[in-house]
This record gives sequence, C-alpha cells and structure tokens, in this order.
Amino acid sequence: MIEAVFQEELVFLAFAIAATLAAGAFVYRRASRHLDRSRAVFYGLWASSAAGPVLLTAWSGSGVVTHLCAVNPSLTQSFATTQGQLNIVLFVPFGLFAVLATRRPLLSVGLGAVLSAMIETAQATVPFVTRLCDTDDLVSNTAGVLIGASAGALACRASFGGEPLGRAATRRAVGAGAAAVVLVSLTWATVIDPVRAVVPTDSPDASAQQTQALNTALTKALGGAYAVDAAKLHRNIEGPSTVNTPLPGGFAELTWPDRERLTVHFTPTSQGEGTHAYLIPGASGPVRTAEEAQRVATRYARGYAPWALRDSRVRVWPVDARAEDLGWVVEWRRWRGKLLMPMRLDILIEPSGRMTDLIARHVDDPALPETKVGESEAWEKFTAHHRVEPGRIVRERPVYLVERQGDDWRVHWRLAARDGGLLLSATVDATTGEVRNAFEEPAGAQPPTPEGWQGPGIQ
Repeated sequence: MIEAVFQEELVFLAFAIAATLAAGAFVYRRASRHLDRSRAVFYGLWASSAAGPVLLTAWSGSGVVTHLCAVNPSLTQSFATTQGQLNIVLFVPFGLFAVLATRRPLLSVGLGAVLSAMIETAQATVPFVTRLCDTDDLVSNTAGVLIGASAGALACRASFGGEPLGRAATRRAVGAGAAAVVLVSLTWATVIDPVRAVVPTDSPDASAQQTQALNTALTKALGGAYAVDAAKLHRNIEGPSTVNTPLPGGFAELTWPDRERLTVHFTPTSQGEGTHAYLIPGASGPVRTAEEAQRVATRYARGYAPWALRDSRVRVWPVDARAEDLGWVVEWRRWRGKLLMPMRLDILIEPSGRMTDLIARHVDDPALPETKVGESEAWEKFTAHHRVEPGRIVRERPVYLVERQGDDWRVHWRLAARDGGLLLSATVDATTGEVRNAFEEPAGAQPPTPEGWQGPGIQ
C-alpha cells in the first residue's frame, strides 16, 4: 500500500522515516538530561509526531508557487472526505504526545493549530514545497490535535502523575507560538491570495429558457443539424455560468446569462468509428495545407459569423507543429491599434475538411475606460509584485487586451517573464495599476503571443 501511494518516491519515504526517528532521538537525548526517562520518551515522540507531517508537506509538490489558498466556509466538509480523515489521524499523535510531555492540554492544542497553519502557509509560498493550501486541511489537522490532546488529558488525569511544564518554559513556548502567529498573519496579509473554495455539487437541469437559448445558438452555428432536448447549468463563482449538453461525439456549451460565447467540440474523425466532426456545407474533400484550412473556415464564417470577419486579422497554425495531420486552427481577432478586443472566432479544421472545434464570441467593441498605465509602468508593478530584480528576468512579449471584470470592461496588460527555472505571470489593470492573477509555474510552460492568446482569462 505504501508503495502504491508513494510510487517512485520510496527513497524520499525512507529519508522521511529516518529523519522523523532522528528528530525524536535527538529530542529524547536532550530531554533525558533534565527529566526522567519516561517523560523524555514522550518529548521524543512529540518531536517525531511534529517532524513527520512537516516532512510530508515537502513530498510530491507541483513545482508551482501559486500564493493561493482555498478558503472553505464550511467547517465540517473536510471531515467527510478521505483526505480530511487521514489528516485527523496524522495529527492525533501530536496532540497526544504534546499533552503527555507537557501536561498542558491548552498549550498543546494551540501549538498544534499554529504548526498546521504554518504548514498550510508554506505550501502556498515556499518554492520547494508548492503543494495546495487549503483551510479544510487546517481544520482537520487541528481536529486531530484536539482529539489527541483530549486523549492525553484523560490519560494524565487517570495516572495522577507528573508535573506540568514549568511557567518559564510555558512562557517561552507561548512566545514562540505568538511569533509564529504574527509571521503567518503577515504572510497572509501581504503574500497569500485567499480564494473561496467551490463546493462540488450536482449540476441542476437547465430551464426551458436556457435550453432553448442553447438550441438557438446551435441552430445558427450548425444549421439545425442538432436539436437539444435537455441541458445542464454549471454555475461559476467567477465569470459567467454555462449551459451544457452532450452531442453525438462531442458537447456544446453557451455562456449564461450573457449568451456571448458558444463552444462546440466533436471527436476528430481519426479517433473513432463513424464521423462525428461537422461537415461544413459547401466544403468537401481533404485539407492538406494551412491555406486550404483557411478557405474552408472562411466559407463557414461567412455563413455563420460574418461579424467576425469585419476589421479583423486572421491567423492559421497547425494544432501540433510536429504533426500537421491533426489539423489547423483558424482564428479571427479584432485589434484597436495594439489593443486586442474581446471578439473571438476560433475554428479547428481537421484534414478531412470537417470542423472539430468552434469557439465563437460575438461581442461588439465595448466602451473602455481611460488607460493610464503604460507598458513600462506595468512591468514595474509586475516586478514589484513578484519581488524580483528587473535585470534578473527575461521578459516575454506583453499582451494588451480588453477583458470583462464583473459587469465592466477593463483594459489589461498580460505579462510573463522567466526567472531562472520559473515562469512568472500576472495581469496589470491599465487604468488602476492593480495586479491580479499572479502565478509562478515551471519554466517549461509556453506563454502565449498576442495574436494567438488562448488564455482562460478572456471571458
């Protein structure tokens, strides 16, 4: 079972076990100089029960420093998950041995809660840890400490033996805990971005109005080839919700309530029996070049989306430059000088000449606020936010674009830069200078270019 969980990390597991035992042995030797052997054993076990969880936080990190922490307003949800229950079990020894060592239950619970908070904070901010920060873990960890401390308090009461930790040592422990609380609080106030956790729920059935809206959009896009009898509504906390339905060999979704963006996907003909990709009326025969793919896509756009062809630029590129037999993406974007507008039409044409993907966003150019932050100032805010020296990073080409923020349209700078092994990215509001969506990820990720920006932030 252990091998199944840790897979290729058995070397790390062996190291973690050895380090945990070493921490316990070291503390036992130090404590045995001043306490009886049985009490010193409890201090050693307490040290091991703290070292184990700390070491596990450094295992199997994603390599991405997000500075994000999921905040779940439900305090009980974590107890119903397997991970939450395992976290409880993992921290019960800490609470138990802390009380048996110190004979101070309240101090033990407080120190356990602080340790858990430090672990979660490190997961969001320390580069070599880079695991998910989640308040569910904080709650379940602390619950484990509380259960262990309660068991320890009952054991101490039953034994009627042992003096509690002295007042001077208690004051030092409280002081160290308070300093840790201040450090964690400052980190949350200045570095961590709390994100409300999305509780998984079953998607409700779409209303008749929503289903009809999706039907209407599909009829316009695919000429009545598909009729939708039922759909689901996926509610999103950030951005519009979507009305979704399966199609033969694919799916379709429409943003709601704005009805701006229609997405349709079909399984490529080469990946299954039968033909699922959409045959564009008037287009027949295989497509062998990017120019032929553009002609087919343009034929479709003239009939369905003439709004996308006006005052826009077209760009064509293979789905995979190493294998042109996967097809070509044909995209239309509208620009106002260097500013990328929200209108969008993307069509994927497979070698058979059929369409496998469609992303259509019919949005007229909106009225925009006055912009005050130029490219140079945006980069200054970017480097200040990521706390890097300007000369240390290698900048990627900036993207200057229009995005919706709530009900308003805003102008943003999308910036990315490489700092050694990390790729830094962020969005800077060109009116207020506010920095949002800042991430650090492995440098292997390829940032988009302005013409081909495919980021999920374009709503």
